[in-house]
Amino acid sequence: MPSIFQKKSLLPLLFFFILTGCSNTFVQIGGMLKESVVGFPDDNVTATEIEKSPYASIHVRINNTNRSYIVLAYAEAPQTLPITRINSKNIELKWVSSDNGMLVTRNGRLLKSVNLFVGNRLNINSKQTDPIALGLHLSSTPMQWENTVDWQPGYHVSYQQHSTFSFVSDETLTINDKTVTLKKFNEHVVVANLDIEYDNQFWVDESTGKVIKSYQKIAPNLPYIEMTLLKPYGFEDAK
Repeated sequence: MPSIFQKKSLLPLLFFFILTGCSNTFVQIGGMLKESVVGFPDDNVTATEIEKSPYASIHVRINNTNRSYIVLAYAEAPQTLPITRINSKNIELKWVSSDNGMLVTRNGRLLKSVNLFVGNRLNINSKQTDPIALGLHLSSTPMQWENTVDWQPGYHVSYQQHSTFSFVSDETLTINDKTVTLKKFNEHVVVANLDIEYDNQFWVDESTGKVIKSYQKIAPNLPYIEMTLLKPYGFEDAK
Protein backbone atom coordinates (compact mmCIF):
# COMPACT_ATOMS: atom_id res chain seq x y z
CA MET A 1 0.00 0.00 0.00
CA PRO A 2 1.64 3.30 -1.04
CA SER A 3 2.83 5.73 1.60
CA ILE A 4 2.29 9.49 1.58
CA PHE A 5 5.98 9.80 2.36
CA GLN A 6 9.11 9.06 0.35
CA LYS A 7 10.52 5.64 1.09
CA LYS A 8 13.63 6.13 3.19
CA SER A 9 15.16 4.51 6.23
CA LEU A 10 13.86 5.57 9.63
CA LEU A 11 17.28 5.32 11.26
CA PRO A 12 18.60 8.77 10.24
CA LEU A 13 15.55 10.49 11.70
CA LEU A 14 15.69 8.52 14.92
CA PHE A 15 19.40 9.40 15.19
CA PHE A 16 18.47 13.05 14.67
CA PHE A 17 15.97 12.88 17.54
CA ILE A 18 18.53 11.21 19.82
CA LEU A 19 21.07 13.96 19.13
CA THR A 20 18.74 16.94 19.37
CA GLY A 21 16.85 15.51 22.31
CA CYS A 22 19.93 16.23 24.44
CA SER A 23 20.21 19.86 23.34
CA ASN A 24 18.13 22.93 24.12
CA THR A 25 16.73 22.92 20.58
CA PHE A 26 13.87 20.74 21.75
CA VAL A 27 11.86 21.06 24.92
CA GLN A 28 10.68 17.65 26.07
CA ILE A 29 7.34 17.95 27.84
CA GLY A 30 6.47 14.85 29.80
CA GLY A 31 8.89 12.65 27.85
CA MET A 32 7.21 13.13 24.49
CA LEU A 33 9.99 11.32 22.60
CA LYS A 34 8.22 8.06 21.89
CA GLU A 35 9.62 4.58 22.17
CA SER A 36 8.39 3.95 18.66
CA VAL A 37 7.13 6.09 15.79
CA VAL A 38 4.71 4.55 13.34
CA GLY A 39 2.88 5.24 10.12
CA PHE A 40 0.55 2.36 9.34
CA PRO A 41 -2.27 2.17 6.81
CA ASP A 42 -5.34 3.17 8.79
CA ASP A 43 -7.15 -0.13 8.28
CA ASN A 44 -4.46 -1.81 10.41
CA VAL A 45 -5.37 0.21 13.50
CA THR A 46 -8.82 -0.08 15.10
CA ALA A 47 -10.66 2.62 17.00
CA THR A 48 -10.22 0.61 20.21
CA GLU A 49 -6.46 0.38 19.68
CA ILE A 50 -6.28 4.12 19.06
CA GLU A 51 -8.15 4.87 22.27
CA LYS A 52 -5.97 2.51 24.31
CA SER A 53 -2.73 3.84 22.85
CA PRO A 54 -0.78 6.25 25.09
CA TYR A 55 0.22 8.26 22.02
CA ALA A 56 -1.47 11.25 20.45
CA SER A 57 -2.29 10.36 16.84
CA ILE A 58 -3.69 11.58 13.52
CA HIS A 59 -4.91 10.21 10.21
CA VAL A 60 -3.23 11.74 7.16
CA ARG A 61 -4.12 11.58 3.49
CA ILE A 62 -2.79 13.38 0.40
CA ASN A 63 -5.27 13.64 -2.47
CA ASN A 64 -6.66 10.15 -3.07
CA THR A 65 -3.88 8.13 -1.45
CA ASN A 66 -4.62 5.72 1.39
CA ARG A 67 -4.82 7.24 4.85
CA SER A 68 -1.90 6.71 7.21
CA TYR A 69 -2.02 6.46 10.98
CA ILE A 70 0.75 8.58 12.49
CA VAL A 71 1.68 9.22 16.11
CA LEU A 72 3.22 12.18 17.89
CA ALA A 73 6.98 11.91 18.29
CA TYR A 74 7.86 15.25 19.85
CA ALA A 75 6.38 18.44 21.27
CA GLU A 76 8.56 21.54 20.94
CA ALA A 77 8.16 24.89 22.67
CA PRO A 78 9.79 28.10 21.39
CA GLN A 79 13.29 28.50 22.83
CA THR A 80 12.69 32.15 23.66
CA LEU A 81 9.73 31.48 25.94
CA PRO A 82 10.22 30.97 29.68
CA ILE A 83 8.74 27.73 30.93
CA THR A 84 5.94 29.61 32.72
CA ARG A 85 4.63 30.97 29.40
CA ILE A 86 4.58 27.66 27.53
CA ASN A 87 1.04 26.56 26.70
CA SER A 88 -0.84 24.45 24.18
CA LYS A 89 -1.19 27.43 21.79
CA ASN A 90 2.54 27.85 21.18
CA ILE A 91 3.71 24.23 21.13
CA GLU A 92 4.75 22.71 17.80
CA LEU A 93 3.82 19.06 17.38
CA LYS A 94 6.01 16.75 15.30
CA TRP A 95 4.18 13.77 13.82
CA VAL A 96 6.53 11.10 12.46
CA SER A 97 5.94 8.13 10.15
CA SER A 98 7.81 4.84 10.03
CA ASP A 99 9.37 5.77 6.66
CA ASN A 100 11.18 8.91 7.78
CA GLY A 101 8.46 11.45 7.07
CA MET A 102 7.44 14.23 9.40
CA LEU A 103 4.63 16.78 9.69
CA VAL A 104 4.96 19.77 12.00
CA THR A 105 1.74 21.45 13.18
CA ARG A 106 0.70 24.17 15.59
CA ASN A 107 -2.94 24.62 16.55
CA GLY A 108 -3.84 22.37 13.61
CA ARG A 109 -1.97 24.52 11.06
CA LEU A 110 0.63 22.71 8.92
CA LEU A 111 3.91 24.56 9.49
CA LYS A 112 6.36 22.22 7.80
CA SER A 113 6.63 18.81 6.14
CA VAL A 114 9.58 16.50 5.53
CA ASN A 115 9.86 13.77 2.88
CA LEU A 116 6.38 14.05 1.37
CA PHE A 117 6.53 12.51 -2.10
CA VAL A 118 4.67 15.45 -3.67
CA GLY A 119 6.88 18.24 -2.28
CA ASN A 120 7.22 19.97 1.07
CA ARG A 121 6.28 23.10 2.93
CA LEU A 122 9.45 24.49 4.47
CA ASN A 123 7.96 27.22 6.63
CA ILE A 124 5.11 29.64 7.15
CA ASN A 125 5.67 32.95 8.94
CA SER A 126 3.57 35.87 10.07
CA LYS A 127 3.89 38.91 12.30
CA GLN A 128 0.21 38.45 13.11
CA THR A 129 -1.31 35.75 15.30
CA ASP A 130 -2.89 32.99 13.26
CA PRO A 131 -6.70 33.30 13.65
CA ILE A 132 -6.77 29.53 14.17
CA ALA A 133 -4.74 30.00 17.36
CA LEU A 134 -7.16 32.67 18.58
CA GLY A 135 -10.18 30.45 17.86
CA LEU A 136 -12.24 30.68 14.69
CA HIS A 137 -15.38 30.05 16.73
CA LEU A 138 -15.04 33.37 18.58
CA SER A 139 -16.65 36.54 17.24
CA SER A 140 -13.62 38.54 18.44
CA THR A 141 -11.18 36.67 16.19
CA PRO A 142 -9.95 38.63 13.13
CA MET A 143 -10.99 36.99 9.87
CA GLN A 144 -8.04 38.37 7.86
CA TRP A 145 -4.44 37.15 8.03
CA GLU A 146 -1.16 37.95 6.24
CA ASN A 147 1.66 35.41 6.07
CA THR A 148 4.57 34.22 3.94
CA VAL A 149 5.27 30.65 2.86
CA ASP A 150 8.35 28.76 1.62
CA TRP A 151 8.29 25.42 -0.19
CA GLN A 152 10.07 22.89 -2.39
CA PRO A 153 10.74 21.57 -5.00
CA GLY A 154 12.16 24.67 -6.60
CA TYR A 155 13.30 27.87 -4.94
CA HIS A 156 10.10 29.30 -3.47
CA VAL A 157 10.83 31.66 -0.58
CA SER A 158 8.73 34.27 1.24
CA TYR A 159 5.70 34.30 -1.05
CA GLN A 160 3.11 36.63 0.45
CA GLN A 161 -0.33 35.16 1.15
CA HIS A 162 -3.52 36.93 2.21
CA SER A 163 -6.16 34.81 3.99
CA THR A 164 -9.84 35.51 4.54
CA PHE A 165 -11.74 33.19 6.89
CA SER A 166 -15.48 32.53 6.80
CA PHE A 167 -17.90 30.23 8.60
CA VAL A 168 -19.43 27.59 6.30
CA SER A 169 -21.77 25.43 8.37
CA ASP A 170 -22.09 22.96 11.22
CA GLU A 171 -21.17 19.46 10.04
CA THR A 172 -21.52 16.05 11.66
CA LEU A 173 -18.53 13.76 11.09
CA THR A 174 -17.59 10.27 12.23
CA ILE A 175 -14.08 10.19 13.64
CA ASN A 176 -12.62 7.10 15.28
CA ASP A 177 -16.08 5.50 15.32
CA LYS A 178 -17.56 8.49 17.18
CA THR A 179 -20.03 11.04 15.83
CA VAL A 180 -19.05 14.67 16.41
CA THR A 181 -20.60 17.95 15.32
CA LEU A 182 -18.01 20.51 14.28
CA LYS A 183 -17.99 24.02 12.88
CA LYS A 184 -16.54 24.17 9.38
CA PHE A 185 -14.58 27.25 8.34
CA ASN A 186 -13.14 28.15 4.96
CA GLU A 187 -9.84 29.98 4.49
CA HIS A 188 -9.62 31.67 1.10
CA VAL A 189 -5.95 32.31 0.27
CA VAL A 190 -4.70 34.75 -2.37
CA VAL A 191 -1.10 34.60 -3.60
CA ALA A 192 -1.01 37.76 -5.69
CA ASN A 193 2.53 37.37 -7.05
CA LEU A 194 1.63 34.00 -8.59
CA ASP A 195 -1.95 34.91 -9.53
CA ILE A 196 -3.09 31.86 -7.53
CA GLU A 197 -6.09 31.51 -5.23
CA TYR A 198 -7.07 28.45 -3.22
CA ASP A 199 -9.16 27.38 -0.23
CA ASN A 200 -8.32 25.53 2.96
CA GLN A 201 -10.95 24.04 5.28
CA PHE A 202 -10.88 23.64 9.04
CA TRP A 203 -13.38 21.75 11.20
CA VAL A 204 -13.21 23.01 14.79
CA ASP A 205 -14.70 22.07 18.12
CA GLU A 206 -17.61 24.41 18.77
CA SER A 207 -16.69 25.02 22.41
CA THR A 208 -12.86 25.09 22.39
CA GLY A 209 -12.02 26.06 18.81
CA LYS A 210 -9.53 23.19 18.58
CA VAL A 211 -8.97 22.02 15.01
CA ILE A 212 -10.18 18.42 14.72
CA LYS A 213 -9.89 18.04 10.96
CA SER A 214 -8.30 20.11 8.23
CA TYR A 215 -7.81 20.13 4.47
CA GLN A 216 -4.82 22.33 3.70
CA LYS A 217 -2.81 23.03 0.58
CA ILE A 218 0.82 22.13 1.20
CA ALA A 219 1.90 25.05 -1.00
CA PRO A 220 0.26 27.19 -3.72
CA ASN A 221 1.26 24.78 -6.50
CA LEU A 222 1.28 21.53 -4.49
CA PRO A 223 -1.55 19.14 -3.54
CA TYR A 224 -3.76 19.20 -0.46
CA ILE A 225 -3.12 17.28 2.75
CA GLU A 226 -5.99 16.08 4.95
CA MET A 227 -5.31 15.65 8.66
CA THR A 228 -7.77 14.28 11.20
CA LEU A 229 -7.05 14.36 14.93
CA LEU A 230 -7.74 10.98 16.50
CA LYS A 231 -6.24 11.36 19.94
CA PRO A 232 -5.11 14.83 21.10
CA TYR A 233 -1.87 15.74 22.80
CA GLY A 234 -2.68 16.37 26.46
CA PHE A 235 -0.47 19.30 27.41
CA GLU A 236 -1.98 19.61 30.87
CA ASP A 237 -1.14 15.97 31.63
CA ALA A 238 2.43 16.40 30.41
CA LYS A 239 3.46 19.32 32.59
